[in-house]
This record gives sequence, structure tokens and C-alpha cells, in this order.
Amino acid sequence: MPPPTPQDMIELALAHFADAGIPVALTDEGLATDDGRVFGLEPLRWRLAGYQPAEWEAAVSHHFGMLTDADPSMPPTFAAARPNLRSAVVAEADLGWFEGAIMERPLVDGLGERLMLRRGMLGMTVTSETVERWQVEPGEVWAAGRDNSLQDEPVEVCSPLPGAAGYLTIRGGRWTSSQVLGLGRHLGPLDYGALVAVPSRGEVLVHAIVDARFVEAALAMLTAAASTFATAPLPVGCDLFWWDNEGLWRICTPGSNGYRYLRVPGFSAALWRLEEANGTPCRRARRLSG
Repeated sequence: MPPPTPQDMIELALAHFADAGIPVALTDEGLATDDGRVFGLEPLRWRLAGYQPAEWEAAVSHHFGMLTDADPSMPPTFAAARPNLRSAVVAEADLGWFEGAIMERPLVDGLGERLMLRRGMLGMTVTSETVERWQVEPGEVWAAGRDNSLQDEPVEVCSPLPGAAGYLTIRGGRWTSSQVLGLGRHLGPLDYGALVAVPSRGEVLVHAIVDARFVEAALAMLTAAASTFATAPLPVGCDLFWWDNEGLWRICTPGSNGYRYLRVPGFSAALWRLEEANGTPCRRARRLSG
């Protein structure tokens, strides 16, 4: 089912808050209440694509009911907050919206990390002021959020498509994108690394490079990433990354005329080694390395 139009989404949300007796104002970010809370509309709009139009009103009421019932206050201490801290990997372009007020930082070209607090099925951003009040080193807070996202959040790892060109799909919830911070848990050490895409907060695509057919996997992953990015409630990006057993490097990004490939020396070296090991030219593969 297609999602409601942006205008339909606004009307559904306004109707819910009017029925609940909660004054709201429409802003660029969504709907804002008098006490400063802001509720985004786009993630919910895309989520409603999974419902019949006759179910939209009830789904909207359930969603915003959970948000307004959630305790907006932060735990008074780091110890109290620690079990519910989470790390969310987001698009680098999404950083800075709040002018430094929340805990976020760049990871690699194209990706950033945001510190959040889990409230049941929901997530709340953690402000820099809150972390200062906890009187704990920020590095310790970040480490707790990452560890919780990687260890405590259930994920489903789908088997690759048949053939060497297949890729793994890691799915879960709003913290699944953080699995790119611990890919070794899923892959182990690899001779030539892996291709990675993070189209949304709920999905990560991974292909372990074993031969030149990784080019086909790359094209399939880019197509899948673009589709998910266009429809996911919490999109991240359409970039393609290379994982070198230690970290991520962006190797491909959308351009004005299709995709633009970025030169990464380590990736180029891995492709030369791949060609030597296979004993056959990898000209198509080498073009991916710039």
C-alpha cells in the first residue's frame, strides 16, 4: 500500500492531538507542543504504508499515544541511564540539526552516530547538557550506548542469495544500523574485506568479497539500498562502503548522473590482491576502486 500523502499525514496527526486536547503547532520538523516536545511525521507516514487506509487513524492514535505517555525526563544519573542507552548510526547529513545540543558525532564519510535513550519501542535523543550533569567521561557514555545496541538488541541475519554475488541482510529495529560498528561479529576476518550499505536505521546489507563477482553484488546492493532508502521510516543513505576488518570507507555515493566512485587506496590494494589470487583480470572490479 502507498503511504498517506504529506498533507493527509498532517491532517491525521492534527486530528489526533485535537481529540486528545493537546495544543500543537506545525513546524518544519513536525508537530511541536507547548512544552517543547517535537513529533516528526515522515517516519510515521512511511510506516503507515504497511496499513490499510481504514487503519491509519487508529495507528496514528496508537503511535502518538505512546509518545505522549512516555516519560520525557532523563534519568538523573549515568548508572540509571546506562541499561537503556543506545547508539544509532545515522546519515552524516543529519548531524548538526540541533546545533550541538544533542550527543552526536561523525563516524566516516557519509555516516554519523547519535546517542539515544531507549523508552520501550521508542528512542529519545540525549543532550550534551544531560551528559555533563551525569559527570561521566563522554567516551564512557558512548561506549555504553554502542555496547547496548550491539549486544542487547535482537537482529535477524538473512542468508545471502544463491551464488557468490549474494549478500547478507541484517534487520531488526531502530538500532540495527549500529551493527556496522561490529561487523566482525557477523563476518570474522576477511582477506579482501566486505561491501556494506546502510539504507535505513533498520537494515544493513553486507557482502563478503571472495572473487570478482562482488561487482554484481555491489550493483544488487545499490538497487536494494535505493529502494529501502526511498520507503523506510528512518532512512540513512544510498552509499556503498568497504569494510577492511577494522573500519568503514565510503567507496561509492550517488552523483548527478548515477553513482560516483571514490578512490580508497586500501580498497584498490585489496582488489589487486584479489586479482593476483584468482589468476584472472578483474577489470570491471578494478573500476570500482577508482
